Amino acid sequence: MSGAIPAALAPARANELRRFLAGFIGLTLLSGMTIGMNKVLATMFGLHLGVSNFQLALISSAETCAMALGTLPAGRILARGNPKTLYAGVSLTLSLLFCILPWLPGWQWVALLMFLVGLCIALRVVAMSTVFLVRLPELGQGKAGWYKGTLTFGMQFAGPLVGNYVVAHLGLQSGFLVSALMFAILAVLGWQVLPAHAGHRGEGGVVRGASKWGELLRLPAVRATYLFEVLASFTGSSVGVFSILLAIQVLHWPKEHAVWLMAVQGLSFVTVLLGLGGAVLASRHRDRFYGAAHLAIMAALLLLGLLPTTASYLGASVLLGLGLGVNALVNTDRIAHAPVDKARVSAHLTLFGMAAGSLGALAAGRLGDLIGLRHVFLLWLLPWLAAWLSYHLRAGRPRAKQGETCNDCHSR
Repeated sequence: MSGAIPAALAPARANELRRFLAGFIGLTLLSGMTIGMNKVLATMFGLHLGVSNFQLALISSAETCAMALGTLPAGRILARGNPKTLYAGVSLTLSLLFCILPWLPGWQWVALLMFLVGLCIALRVVAMSTVFLVRLPELGQGKAGWYKGTLTFGMQFAGPLVGNYVVAHLGLQSGFLVSALMFAILAVLGWQVLPAHAGHRGEGGVVRGASKWGELLRLPAVRATYLFEVLASFTGSSVGVFSILLAIQVLHWPKEHAVWLMAVQGLSFVTVLLGLGGAVLASRHRDRFYGAAHLAIMAALLLLGLLPTTASYLGASVLLGLGLGVNALVNTDRIAHAPVDKARVSAHLTLFGMAAGSLGALAAGRLGDLIGLRHVFLLWLLPWLAAWLSYHLRAGRPRAKQGETCNDCHSR
């Protein structure tokens, strides 16, 4: 926080923070559910239209590409705009688009509309991420993983389940109308929860903090966060897709059982984000936890590459989820306390995450055809090892010499 709260105002501020957190987590969960649900709806609608595999891929990738293209403009807009108004307006636009979508005559129109949906979602995601980073120093380190954990739970678990249930019981067109209603609810909830500006402002309404590339990359906290977030997205997407394929091809698991590898990884990841924020970030050993998390990710890659057994694959999923979870906690807390334009950094991290995730999956698929998937996971060890040696070994020596505390290290 920027300063101590007077005793008379402390209860009122605490109540305001609790109301904000409850509303924001509800907003995040429902937002994640709409993203996960709409992935299911778009896929089923493509199949309903009788599209080819390539056409279905175009429909699916249109939203992702638009989100990637829209993140940086969204960061610039939010740095100067009103998150409350923008989020509500975009959510109402999405509600209208999903009312129209089931009546479109061809897959090309569906792909175009999903591209527009991706542009809208990019602004919504960056808005929520920015607001959370701004408020995190007040909320406390224990809440650092709540945004990403809740969003992940909604996208990967609750959303797809709700989508399947609605389509099975109400039909595909009704599913889109339910999604439109959820976006309308999000517009109202976002108007109530989100603030009128995206960051701490100085005189003249100018957001304080580094915002240009050169300024951001001069900060050690930003450089380290960008590096390890890119590596995490790159690795997580590769393992999430192709560990399932390995389980089917190498261990001969049934398809319905192989999905448990992704579920175990996701559960471990969400557990860390929602339950271990305070334990990790408030500890004087947080830097060691951070380094150990990256070692856990490397250990998971080793298990997947060298030991094709049921126990090793399940263990690798747990290690990867734990490692990625601690990595996300420390990175989020570091950026929340860094003197940067939160809207710009949120946009960068969103873009880097999507680009690295897509590139990781594509590279793993291409190399897997050439050298085998198990060797690909061993190959992915190299950038992690280089980053670990460069960051953890080199960064540890100056801090030890200068006697910096953990709080000094993460707030630089």
